[in-house]
Amino acid sequence: MTTLPDALASALPSRERRSPGLELEDGRWMVAAKSGLYVFGAEASSTDGEPTPEVFPWYDVARARWEAEGSLFALEWVDPSRPALAGRGKGDPEDFMRHTSEFVNRSIVLHSQVEIGNGTTVTAWVRRGEDGLFSVLTADGPLDADGQREADALEARVRDAVGLD
Repeated sequence: MTTLPDALASALPSRERRSPGLELEDGRWMVAAKSGLYVFGAEASSTDGEPTPEVFPWYDVARARWEAEGSLFALEWVDPSRPALAGRGKGDPEDFMRHTSEFVNRSIVLHSQVEIGNGTTVTAWVRRGEDGLFSVLTADGPLDADGQREADALEARVRDAVGLD
């Protein structure tokens, strides 16, 4: 397991300080904690004072992958307009990736995709958050009126499948 520097670990809640981390070559650190994905900027380990990470709930993460050849890490968000969190990793990613996969999978109740007539892929997710289940509808391109109807129908199907209104 890659050990998080003490200065960064102290910025985490005490119950999360032993969570696995992943260092990227550009100096950023990520921590896969039960309460969310903690991301420290490159400057965090080199500044005085307590670093402040950004914290993202697991239900915001669509998927994460590690490519051993080249040590490349990429994390994709549920919101397709948000740029991926990516970089070349340092150290052993095994524990970080295992925990990340577990936490992301735990937040996904159901998801389904369709490609509509113009080639846009629409995804409907039912995710688990602090306040229970909720749905998210995303499209990786434009939707016309017919496409919006298809997207709404997809979301209605996944919501119905899990008993949401």
